[in-house]
Amino acid sequence: MITVDTTVKEIKNDRVLKKIAHYLIYNTAEDGTEHLSDESRTLRDIQDKTPTWSAKDMAYGLNCIIENGGDGKELLFDVYGEAEIAKCPEKEHVKLIYFPPRGERNRQKRFVILAAGGGYGAVCSLGEAFPVAARLSEMGMPVFCLNYRVAGKEPLFPKPMEDLSAAYRFLKDHEDQFDIDARHYAVGGFSAGGHLAACWGLKGLGYAKYGYPAAEILMLDYPLISVWRTIHPLPAQLQQIMLAGYFGTGYSEEICRPYNIDEMADQDYPPVFMIQAEDDNVVPIWNTGEFADRLEELGVSSRYEHPKTGGHGFGLGTETEAEGWTDRAVAFWDELMKEKMV
Repeated sequence: MITVDTTVKEIKNDRVLKKIAHYLIYNTAEDGTEHLSDESRTLRDIQDKTPTWSAKDMAYGLNCIIENGGDGKELLFDVYGEAEIAKCPEKEHVKLIYFPPRGERNRQKRFVILAAGGGYGAVCSLGEAFPVAARLSEMGMPVFCLNYRVAGKEPLFPKPMEDLSAAYRFLKDHEDQFDIDARHYAVGGFSAGGHLAACWGLKGLGYAKYGYPAAEILMLDYPLISVWRTIHPLPAQLQQIMLAGYFGTGYSEEICRPYNIDEMADQDYPPVFMIQAEDDNVVPIWNTGEFADRLEELGVSSRYEHPKTGGHGFGLGTETEAEGWTDRAVAFWDELMKEKMV
């Protein structure tokens, strides 16, 4: 059993977890991230380094994975096929980590895709997506945590958006295997992953571009909404690293515009549950506040929570003012479906 005092080495050596160890916190470095490079670190130590990542929540998510895979059940799936990976090797690490439903199933066979954050330079599923997936699976929903491509030598965008589309395609093609209905789904994300999830609601970057049905709800947790207005004012070196990483050295406000969710959302944007702490010191709170106002102007159904404290990266939010947000998001989803049936 994983506890807050379990070391990174013990986690990586676990019979089940070693299969997904590369995707606990994914980036393109061979030695992993600074959080995991010292294998003597415990989950408690990781929380000390990143206080919003609850050691208890991380242990909760990992124990759920262990229980799910204890009978040899496959939990890690390639999003792209062999031919696609051969043509573009960087797609090899685009994966789905599967959390089977553990509670009573909804008859609509709905499911959730989650994308952790990391500034598009990493995918931090350990602290964000895995604990939330564990909770949602307890509520009877299959959950798939997406490991998407992150920044490297070439401009990144729109690769993560392509990966999300490919993940949906994979799940649609395997409805029977996972006992899901591709018409009934949610997409959720955290920070940069929240931006990715929000992009899925845009016709130019998301569902409509690929000919898929819209998500029934987007669950956006402290998401980046306005890329240009958030990043451009940063110190020049950091601004250049981020925007050049996303768009290439020729970046401009015009090139960035299609990725500004607040500018590109329209009246057909999917319903949204959104939460961000007012003391977030990474993504300015106006991102969600202004987007909530914009959704109201568009007539898009939404719920917006902004607890005073919680910081950035709280994931499941246990023992914070955000605690229970997953249950409230699903309750809102339930309400939306009831309204649809009337």
